[in-house]
Amino acid sequence: MQDLDYAMETALREAEELLRERRPSDGAVTARRLDVSKRLRDVAALSSNWRTLAHPNPVLRNRAATLLDRLHGDGDRPGLDLTKADYWAARIEPGTFSMGDDNSKYSYEKPQFTYRIRQPYALGRFPVTNRQYLLFIEALSGRGTPEAIAAARKLLSLMVQHKQTSEQFYPFHWPGASYRTGEGNHPVVGVTWYAATAFAWWANETFLKPEQRINGKAIRLPTEAEWERSAAYPQSLLDDNPRAGRRVYPWGDGVTEASGGRITSSIEANIDASKIGGTSVVGIFPHGAAGCGAEEMGGNVWEWCSTPKVTYPFKGEVSAESLQTRNSRSGSSYILRGGSWHSSSRYADVRCACRGGYYPFNHDDYYGLRLARLFS
Repeated sequence: MQDLDYAMETALREAEELLRERRPSDGAVTARRLDVSKRLRDVAALSSNWRTLAHPNPVLRNRAATLLDRLHGDGDRPGLDLTKADYWAARIEPGTFSMGDDNSKYSYEKPQFTYRIRQPYALGRFPVTNRQYLLFIEALSGRGTPEAIAAARKLLSLMVQHKQTSEQFYPFHWPGASYRTGEGNHPVVGVTWYAATAFAWWANETFLKPEQRINGKAIRLPTEAEWERSAAYPQSLLDDNPRAGRRVYPWGDGVTEASGGRITSSIEANIDASKIGGTSVVGIFPHGAAGCGAEEMGGNVWEWCSTPKVTYPFKGEVSAESLQTRNSRSGSSYILRGGSWHSSSRYADVRCACRGGYYPFNHDDYYGLRLARLFS
């Protein structure tokens, strides 16, 4: 533990010194930045050997990761670039699984029932970040790649039909034209369901080729069933038992409250007990990953899903909806999953079975989103 504390303290101190420097970068400064960035990644659990090098205190990991963002030292991290294959967690194949929880004290999580996923898909490894969402906002203003701008123009014409404006897609908790410094890799928050589905539609048009979309591939918000299947079960279903391998939380059957000498013996999610007190840089809770490899599925931000809140058990298939599909019901509440940094230390919100729901025009500082990609 002393070695981790020393590594953390020196990395944080040198990072803050670099940020105070005003002289132009030279070779020595660049080399020093690279070295400090590497050490920040290590203590923040953002390197491949996080099990031994990461600091167990989530507040300090988040501070290191925020400084790393300010130093622009995290640009090559996997899971942050929508144009790359590593943006996505492991592919989930079609199959039948058990939803809900008969042991829950909440009636809207009962009864347990079986549901079949009919199309292979993968979830984003992390929730959508501020930096990713900014690309969408800029495209709506005519800035970005030709593909991003063309997709935004198509979206703008659809928005007129639904009486939506680009201003309504702006995150309500950004302080100005962009996010706060150092929060590029925090999840975007303050977005409505309408804004979340619009971002997903824009991503589908921007990052998939027309022939891919024609062949059944798509990017959208996950359905509630897709979200729970990914959060609660292994990548592959184990046998004919539709509840085999199910976890209570995305990472397992309990929440660790101790803060031992390694990250693996510290709390697995950014909830109130983590003491961060707000959103955190995605990726600093790798020991909280779900079986498919998706991270942050418990805590950090509630994630909008594409389906309305329907009473259990589902009667038939509950299909994805969006602002653009014309089958969205403005009077309905839409599903939110996963809990957030604000979730109680009683942990009910971060269970895989927990169901939140709110009207599509609502927003809060703990409402975010995660994308799903469907395969043909």
